[in-house]
Amino acid sequence: MPERTDQTPDVHTLLNQVADRLDEKYAHKPMLEPLALAQALVVAEHTHGPTPAADAAERAIVATLPPIRTGDTRAEYAARVRLIAQEVAA
Repeated sequence: MPERTDQTPDVHTLLNQVADRLDEKYAHKPMLEPLALAQALVVAEHTHGPTPAADAAERAIVATLPPIRTGDTRAEYAARVRLIAQEVAA
């Protein structure tokens, strides 16, 4: 049975997974936009495989990610991503 792509991905869970990945390695290093985009792709494809659902999930993650502030570390950015995930879940 093919995956449904008309359903909204669970952005709350996906954002928390992105934040976890950012905290796992080099949390003290600077946060960069290419890293945020790469993590969105990795989490989406890890969750859904290379499917249209993964494309929808990636777009939902990217649309929800906060802007990166000058001087943000990966850990600081991950904390803000978790706050947004909480708002999405509320």
